[in-house]
Amino acid sequence: MRRVYQKGYVFQKGRKRSDAWQPEEPAFVQFWRDVPGQDQPTKEAVHLGLCRTRTIAERAAAEKLEQLGINSTQTFIEATTNITFNEQAEIWLKACANRKKRPLEQTTLDTRRYALDKWMYPFFADKLLANIHNAAMKEFVNHIADLSPATIRDYLNIAKSVVASARDAEGKVLFPREWDDDFLDAPEIDEQKQPTVDREEMEAILRESQEPYLSLYSLLAGCGPMRPGEALGLDIRAIHPDFRTLDIVQKAKRGELQDYMKTKNAHSKHGRVVDLPVALATLLREFVGARRSGLVFCKHEGSQLMQRDILKYSLHPILKKLALEQGGLNIFRRFRITAMETAEVPQALQHTWSGHARTHVSEVYKKLLKQREWRLGWAERAGMGFSLPERKNPRNAQLAQLIEFRRVG
Repeated sequence: MRRVYQKGYVFQKGRKRSDAWQPEEPAFVQFWRDVPGQDQPTKEAVHLGLCRTRTIAERAAAEKLEQLGINSTQTFIEATTNITFNEQAEIWLKACANRKKRPLEQTTLDTRRYALDKWMYPFFADKLLANIHNAAMKEFVNHIADLSPATIRDYLNIAKSVVASARDAEGKVLFPREWDDDFLDAPEIDEQKQPTVDREEMEAILRESQEPYLSLYSLLAGCGPMRPGEALGLDIRAIHPDFRTLDIVQKAKRGELQDYMKTKNAHSKHGRVVDLPVALATLLREFVGARRSGLVFCKHEGSQLMQRDILKYSLHPILKKLALEQGGLNIFRRFRITAMETAEVPQALQHTWSGHARTHVSEVYKKLLKQREWRLGWAERAGMGFSLPERKNPRNAQLAQLIEFRRVG
């Protein structure tokens, strides 16, 4: 196989190099091209047009070979690196799972595995990475055109990531690409709906709710705020004795408890807390009652409440009955974030409670964790943003009054 720099062989058809040059005859240049997937290069010739002298033709040939990338290192790498899309995708997916920096959750890995198996492997099959440029990616976009715009964007990004993940021993990208989004013509994503509710609608939802959903919805809408998975993963031992502060150390997701949070801020080595106003703390104390361990929100035998079941059997029927826009449990988190803004809660404290990526220096975050009385003052000042419905015979209320709550561990 060729491994040397090429100048190319300039010629005119039907004439030998020793023959006189004919200005009126077209010139050609012959060269060897490395082709991805082939062990041996192929001989090619391209038209140079009319050249007045052989020297001019040789200069035109050099420009043509440069234009075609015949002598470029990148062309050689792509021609001699015979890895397919499917092979690299498996390497990429494994790296996503095992990397030390921001490893992906299993649910995200499962989603990517599905996209690869269902849509990408059948389409790209054994296509070499070297042959995947804008044209091939545009064909893929057309292949998945019936999917939603957001899904098309996600799958396109996965395919791009697979191509970009191929690197040499020094970490250099083997197949750099300049993706032309206009050429790929993926559909634009409409502004995503983020259903939320106002105070009146929130109170209507709570009036229609039964336990344990009433306490769950009230906590999500009236504290920190917490994410749904954090509330469903809340352990009783993570509640401070006065029920005014919760330590967020785990979350529930698809039947499993995960001891890492969605964002780095939510899983800081300094911990994350959310604080409750007195009325909400009283509700939570009554709901927990005499229990001393286990999940706050759980089934009778102690297992997790599943988000899909909460939506199916409680929230969605309530929203439908009230003729409100259907949404998930995040409607309560959005309600709370809005309530904190209107109550003019300091931004640094909002970040501390919500677990958003911090825009403040870490020292501010650490100091706020130590200023519990100040945080509780703001929690009370902001309030819940709604009134709790009148409850008859609150769950465990009598036991809660008889037994002093003591934190375990």
